[in-house]
Amino acid sequence: MDYSSNKGKGIVFNTHSFTEAEVRQMCIELEAKFGLACWLKLNKGKPTIAISGSSFERFLDLTSPFIFATMRAKLPSPRSAR
Repeated sequence: MDYSSNKGKGIVFNTHSFTEAEVRQMCIELEAKFGLACWLKLNKGKPTIAISGSSFERFLDLTSPFIFATMRAKLPSPRSAR
């Protein structure tokens, strides 16, 4: 069971092998093509993509058909209605 608040629904893609410029471009594309609110976030000095918790449901809509059932437990539960 996921006890995190709605603020805890963000997702981070570990894109450490990409340059900051490449990660910034990926963020632009994710926002433009898929409507995901995201930004570059540094992790140990390396660029990662942070997807906002406000885009969590959109992310699930886009990816659910491709996520193995055994991996779904690694994702946060859907956000609560406000």
